[in-house]
Amino acid sequence: MVWPALLIRCDAGQDHGLGHLMRCLLLAESLRAAGGPEAQFLMHAPESIRRRVRDAGFLIMEASGVAGSAGADFSEILAWCTQNRSNQGARPWVVVDGKYAEPQTLAPLAGVSRLICYDDSPYRDFPASVIVNAQPWTSERDYPHRMGRRILAGALYNSIDPAYFTAAQRTERKAVLITMGGEDPANDTAWVARTLGDLLTDYQVFVVIGPAHPDRSGTVAVIECYMPHAEIIHSPPSLIPVAESSFLAISAGGTSCCEFQAAGVAVAALAVEEHQVAYVNSLERLGGVVPLAGPAPTSSSRPGEPARTILRRLLSDVAWRNDRISQGRALFPIPGGHYLAQSLMEILQ
Repeated sequence: MVWPALLIRCDAGQDHGLGHLMRCLLLAESLRAAGGPEAQFLMHAPESIRRRVRDAGFLIMEASGVAGSAGADFSEILAWCTQNRSNQGARPWVVVDGKYAEPQTLAPLAGVSRLICYDDSPYRDFPASVIVNAQPWTSERDYPHRMGRRILAGALYNSIDPAYFTAAQRTERKAVLITMGGEDPANDTAWVARTLGDLLTDYQVFVVIGPAHPDRSGTVAVIECYMPHAEIIHSPPSLIPVAESSFLAISAGGTSCCEFQAAGVAVAALAVEEHQVAYVNSLERLGGVVPLAGPAPTSSSRPGEPARTILRRLLSDVAWRNDRISQGRALFPIPGGHYLAQSLMEILQ
């Protein structure tokens, strides 16, 4: 079968993190592996992040605005759709993944493409052929019925790299991993080092600083002061190697929480932005993630003792920690990329 062209529109970096891009990249790789359409990316991101997409073998076009937001200029996507419509009239596929994407602004794309929208918010009524919401607490019933629209909802459609699931089989795991995502807007990495560093003296510690961190040198100085034994890792292409060695992750409350749970890592989640609070609380209700702290106007204004109490228990109460690990793994029992790719190919063929 000759598949239609596929364009993926997402952003990464400051204000967007890496989660939207990484799940789109896994979707593109899964479609390629399944013999489906070959993706091109239209994105706004720093060069260090764009390089990851190119290294995976995909073409990139530079976007002029923010994916799907109010006032977004769709002329570049509309022109691409016109150029890539097949001789038989088949509409190309367009994937939109952005935290600022608004349903009403995407209407121009619905008529010229088979529109596929990722959703994390509860719940955006996109005018799409397919909405993908892989949060484990969601179902198709959460969305209003629309003729001709399919909802792929639940953890079965997760976009977690299969290597995280393989990592869950590792038994010798002695490290604590600290990662506040690709951007860390309030520099919560430094807050973790100042507030919790003395509790981690007896543990191997990895600290990951993302590619869009606002104060890389200042954060390194804080880590070297409060956790001099920690290994600092700058902008790694993947968190899988450090996840394989870690029994606990102190993580931002984004998609990494799900990846670490699939990898059999206990997760203490810090909601670094307001929209992550509901996400972390939902994961806690399902039994996996332990909330560590919420967003604050400045990281220095956040109280430290509640987080210290939680970390002490995660380090000392092995039975409780292992129960959280088991419940987290149960939320994401198998990789979902292949299943998502096959489902899209069946729906949109």
